[in-house]
Amino acid sequence: MENALVTGEKVIIEAKHLEPASPAPVRKFSAPRAGLILGHLPQFARNPLEFLERCAKYHGDVVPLRFLHRRVLLLNHPDHIEQVLTAQSKHFRKTIGYRTPFMRSLFGQGLLTSEGTLWTQQRRLAQPAFHRDRIAGYANIIVQFAHETLSNWRAGERIDIHAAVMKLTTRVIVRTLFNAEVPPAIAQLNDASEVVLREFSQQYRLWRFIRILFADKGSRRFKEVLGEIDSFIYRLIDERRSTGENPGDLLSMLLAARDESGAGMSDRQLRDELVTLMVAGLDTTALAVSWSMFLLAKSPAAQTKIRAEIKQVLGGRPPTFTDLPQLRFTDAVLKESMRLYPPAWIVGREALSECQIGGMTIRPGTSVIMSQWLKHRDPRYFSDPLAFRPERWLEDSAKALPKFAYFPFGGGPRVCIGNTFAQMESSLTLACILQQFGFSCAPNYDVPLWPSITLQPQGGIWLQLEA
Repeated sequence: MENALVTGEKVIIEAKHLEPASPAPVRKFSAPRAGLILGHLPQFARNPLEFLERCAKYHGDVVPLRFLHRRVLLLNHPDHIEQVLTAQSKHFRKTIGYRTPFMRSLFGQGLLTSEGTLWTQQRRLAQPAFHRDRIAGYANIIVQFAHETLSNWRAGERIDIHAAVMKLTTRVIVRTLFNAEVPPAIAQLNDASEVVLREFSQQYRLWRFIRILFADKGSRRFKEVLGEIDSFIYRLIDERRSTGENPGDLLSMLLAARDESGAGMSDRQLRDELVTLMVAGLDTTALAVSWSMFLLAKSPAAQTKIRAEIKQVLGGRPPTFTDLPQLRFTDAVLKESMRLYPPAWIVGREALSECQIGGMTIRPGTSVIMSQWLKHRDPRYFSDPLAFRPERWLEDSAKALPKFAYFPFGGGPRVCIGNTFAQMESSLTLACILQQFGFSCAPNYDVPLWPSITLQPQGGIWLQLEA
């Protein structure tokens, strides 16, 4: 039984654990002071990362929160996170944030948002498209497009690396999904992506209730972007169904997929999965590469070391899929980048049925949130946690980390289906760039963070290119 007592500065949760033949111990958890009506929502909306940090610092590994009328638990221990995402995942579904009008209009019933039997069926149908051999076949496309992008860069230029990498990953994802070049309607998909991200960010603000009734300029632009993307995808689905052509892209794989009864995906199911893969494929890779380049620009020693490895392994030739196991420091740089700047910075679940997590009774309807931002910077698991030190991933201590002290792609049954593709694309792209260019920035240069669907660089990442 849990009772919430509002006591001035803190909310105290008393969790009584019923054990036969012994008194029931009482565990008390503290939380930041909550507003009477909105609870902790305004604090979270104002600065999510800072709010989460304060919760962990002053209130521990279990922090009871309230967003409006909804009870939320912040869990900040790897064992608790593992229980929610793996061992007891059957008791949970995605949080209400994945079921908002925004998420439904963008992702529909794709793998990111669907639940239960539908999710299981869709995951089974989509999984063969991400088989290791098929992913390896896309390596040449990634390298080719990377070299074409780099041919337009010039030493001495100061460019927004994130915008440039987004354009590259846009080409890669459209080619691997649809075997097509980026169409004019969504040629500036990185600009469209910003519209999507800003629309998502408005979900946490009270202004969203007014915007539901009176669509503003941002809402209208979001609907236009969504219409352009849908038109492009449905046209390709129609063409592929009518011609029966199979150019070996992911659309062909999904069209050919059949469940046990022999049924395939409907046009709407295909659209939802393709949009989900497109948005996730654009963002995760672009962010991993962009943040890696930012950190390397701030660390000349690490940049020298990664360039030496690339030169030793590749000897000046283009990278291939088979080179990846030898690019160990390159992989460590990307891991460290996703530790300090995890593209997915928070994950949430909602309890469907009563369960026990770490000795606590979780009631149905309770939301739990777990943050990669917090865990990846936790000094209990990472020495000098705010330092960019890729070498930590080559040390024995990395093997001893609790499983969910580091989880950039989530975990359990709903681990990101495209994580292997994203890692391959990030490594190959970074290797191609570092073969031709170095980067630098002012020692005090910093990038403001924008935690939207993913952890974005506010205003881009501006670096100086060097020959």
